[in-house]
Amino acid sequence: MKQKTKYNLQAGILKYLIWICVVMFISSGVFAQKKIKVTATGKYEARDLTLEEVKNKAIDEAKRNAMVEAGISENVQVSDFLYTFEDDEKFKDIFQSFVSTETGADIIVEEVRETNRDINEFGNILVEVEIEAVIYKHKKERDPTFKFKVEGVREFYYENDPLEFNFKPSQDGYLKIFNVTDDTAFILYPFFDPESGHIYDELDKLFGKNEKINFPISKVLEYKFEIDRKNKDKEYNLLIFVFTKEDIPFMDEVYVENIMKWMYDIPLDERTVEQFGFVVRK
Repeated sequence: MKQKTKYNLQAGILKYLIWICVVMFISSGVFAQKKIKVTATGKYEARDLTLEEVKNKAIDEAKRNAMVEAGISENVQVSDFLYTFEDDEKFKDIFQSFVSTETGADIIVEEVRETNRDINEFGNILVEVEIEAVIYKHKKERDPTFKFKVEGVREFYYENDPLEFNFKPSQDGYLKIFNVTDDTAFILYPFFDPESGHIYDELDKLFGKNEKINFPISKVLEYKFEIDRKNKDKEYNLLIFVFTKEDIPFMDEVYVENIMKWMYDIPLDERTVEQFGFVVRK
């Protein structure tokens, strides 16, 4: 990203801290999800899959069993993404922990232990796993009228290509966009640079119903891709759009697990989420 202007460091940090405190107070009543810690097992065997693919299938089975253990009795369908892209298996390998479910709960896998790996008498690869998971049970169903549309995100980019897209919500709400790669994670919107204290976006912007907004919003920002590691010829990226009815601050360090905990703490009827995966090549 290019920075084309300067902000006062102390003023920027002070504005950010005041905004965080105010929003925390206003939104403190929103977080009401019930959390259940579960240990569950899963196994899978196959002849025509790789070892890693068989292990991922075993983890999916363990997730389904964890849901049942937590009392989610309806038909559990666990999928890793809300979005399907060309190199789907590679994304599953990297972003295994991001899960969407067609149930009344979300799940975070905190630990995976491989308990058995074997090749049986039929030549099938067999993998058994045990997981430690946290289940977030929803008190209400998803609000089907609360959604958004994103246009312009491609499946492939080259280094230094600009990332531009538009966002259009069906109702008023607040937006956070996270960018997760196979190496790191950061908040793309609203963009705040903690090293310089620069605030590039309006931190509490209310997006209006049916209003199409082009990104990046700030005229002093450009979203551009750089592959930091010299020995890499491509980088896997996941953009996570989280749209909420209330302005919910994200205050933790930007790690995958912290993003998921923050997201799943928001009741299902108060948020809507979409993920877009793409590959950046040199």
